[in-house]
Amino acid sequence: MALLKPKYYVSSFEHMSIERLKQQGIKLLLCDIDNTLVSYDEKHPSPSVIAFIDRVKSSGIEVALCSNATKERATRFSKDLNVSTTYYFSMKPLPKNFIQAMKKHNLKANQVAIIGDQMFTDILGGNLAGLYTILTAPIAVKDRGVTKINRFFENIVYKVLEHKGDFKRGEFDD
Repeated sequence: MALLKPKYYVSSFEHMSIERLKQQGIKLLLCDIDNTLVSYDEKHPSPSVIAFIDRVKSSGIEVALCSNATKERATRFSKDLNVSTTYYFSMKPLPKNFIQAMKKHNLKANQVAIIGDQMFTDILGGNLAGLYTILTAPIAVKDRGVTKINRFFENIVYKVLEHKGDFKRGEFDD
């Protein structure tokens, strides 16, 4: 269960403490797109997403996108957000793109964070790679088919973690 537990739990990307990331020594923030920054059916980032990315970058932390989205979708967001790199069709939780990001940016795992809305993709993959993992509540309540399956299993994980007293859904760190 430890591989599914985030190191930081926030209600929204907007409530994530950039100062906390700096204190952890984070130099690169990998951002999931769908249901983390925008709902999966939005075509462009909102002004609040753009402002968030700009705040992170102005703090000295580099930002890249790491998404299971298609190349077309991820590239469009990358251009709109002016981020350094985009890792699309990442096949999270496989750590391949996390390792590639560390190499490309010449960073160690403890200098990279991933923010995402799914335990079985973003958090599991980030923890497997040794990254600082940030779980955010999903933006939308509706999900695509594959994500619905992940959510079913996530609900079981939440119950187990809550029963152990390790982690409780909705009790955010922000």
